[in-house]
Amino acid sequence: MVERPVTAGETHVVAIEELGSEGDGVGYVDDFAVLVDDAALGETVRVEITSVGSNFARGEVVGAEFGYD
Repeated sequence: MVERPVTAGETHVVAIEELGSEGDGVGYVDDFAVLVDDAALGETVRVEITSVGSNFARGEVVGAEFGYD
């Protein structure tokens, strides 16, 4: 079983580095992708992890760390 650096229910601060195919923001925790709805490219946000899959996790914004550019 592969170790994942995130667990559902945890919060992490992530920088949104790219956009996914459905327009969601993509940030990384220890090189593990976290897809975040309603996050803009270049934004740094605090997210709560809602689900964890084998290749990526999903999270919801619970606070903006540095706001929107």
